[in-house]
Amino acid sequence: MKLILRFLLSLFAGLALGFGFDFLFLGASNRPLTDQLSLMVFSASAISYLTFTLLQSPRELLNSFRWPKGAFGRDAISSLLREHLPGILLALVFFTVYMNIGLRLNLPGIDTVDNFLDADNSSWMMRIAAPEGYQLEMRGPHPFAYFILRPVGWITNLFTQNYALASILVNTFAGGLCVFFTWVFMKNQTENRTYALLMACLLGLSTAQIFFGSVIESYVFSAAVLVVYFVLLQSRQESKGSLVAAGLVTFGITLTNFVQNLIGFIVSRPRLKEIIRFAGLTISAGIVLSLIHAAWYPSSKLFFLPSEVLGEDEFAVSILGGPSWKALGRITLLTRTILLYTIIAPRPYVFEAEVGGTFPRFNFFKIVPGTFSHSSYDGLGNVLVMAWAILLLISAVVFLRDMARSRKTDLRLAFVLCILFNFILHLNYGYEPFLYSPDWAYALIFLVGMSLAPFAKNRIFQGGMAIFLVLLAYNQFQFFQFVFQTIAPFVGQAY
Repeated sequence: MKLILRFLLSLFAGLALGFGFDFLFLGASNRPLTDQLSLMVFSASAISYLTFTLLQSPRELLNSFRWPKGAFGRDAISSLLREHLPGILLALVFFTVYMNIGLRLNLPGIDTVDNFLDADNSSWMMRIAAPEGYQLEMRGPHPFAYFILRPVGWITNLFTQNYALASILVNTFAGGLCVFFTWVFMKNQTENRTYALLMACLLGLSTAQIFFGSVIESYVFSAAVLVVYFVLLQSRQESKGSLVAAGLVTFGITLTNFVQNLIGFIVSRPRLKEIIRFAGLTISAGIVLSLIHAAWYPSSKLFFLPSEVLGEDEFAVSILGGPSWKALGRITLLTRTILLYTIIAPRPYVFEAEVGGTFPRFNFFKIVPGTFSHSSYDGLGNVLVMAWAILLLISAVVFLRDMARSRKTDLRLAFVLCILFNFILHLNYGYEPFLYSPDWAYALIFLVGMSLAPFAKNRIFQGGMAIFLVLLAYNQFQFFQFVFQTIAPFVGQAY
């Protein structure tokens, strides 16, 4: 089919289908003019691109989504289970830990939105599995999260007959998946199972992972998909369809995290045609699914409509318009959060009456006029911070040395750029930066794990890492004991 004809057919399909869907199912005629224009532009562009791609190479496109022959055969599954048994067992251990914590912090009878480090656990608990949960607003940054999370929550709830328990199970399972696929990534990278276990334990015990693997939020789901995505990128044998599918799920759960998919793709496959194809397919399919999601769930918002984006202003944090002490405090907080709090839990601040609440609120910072305070460490925490700082320093030196020697890039550059992207994004977005820590925790640990890979078989290094992890586990245990003891009088239970 000639190029001009394909283009015209695609454009006609985009305009016709987009116009019809927008007015029939999204009530475009009742929306402001700017929203009508945005709906038409985005829907028509997305449908046109998908149609053009399908007409251009339908067989190639469909083949890219096919599973390899024998992938689900009995022998293949048995071999896969044997090969990955250590990672599966480790994931089950962390799933149990997360479940134990989750049952104590996700309280269906108490509204704890924003209390646990700004997590919306009470509302997400309902969104995932409560029968009426779909009626809660789904903001634009989560384009079609209901399509991804509610089917899993509904199936789990069939067995539990308890939406809170179902949501906790789904959340903690996602946390366990993060640990398992971290093990897979490190095993593939080093061919050393012991080292892979150590690095997977590091992720599993990190404050970001252990907290949001337990406390229900959307970000652990994004983290799980991002980890799977980078495992696929690492293999270099996956179909392009699997990368698009993983990117699409990331896009649907948290829009901004798709930037990390794109960064990883650009670094690992720096070919302009492939980059455009990957981005075009994922974004176009994401827009179409967002439109269907908004029609299916009227409580959901569309991320590209001006009238529905304005609500995100309440989560914006301006560091330019305020005093210098506040800007410096925000930069310091974000730096400490990314490099320290993400891995090692500090002593949180606790607020009650001063924030107008009746249930304790935990944060890693405190602002009073003229002063921006940050959570600190003492005793064991300081020892862990020093050890972690040494690991970070060695990792940075090895990474820069390898780049200088080989003059080639690998996925470590992608992880650095992902961390930098999150730093820039959250300088001006989000009240408590730690809320978003699962979005970069995996990147930080993968960066360290890949850089320290030359020491993977060193027994002294393995022993030192094991000691560090034991001490880290105890530090995290103390952190949660503090949280449990603080909330005990408010939930009527003695911890």
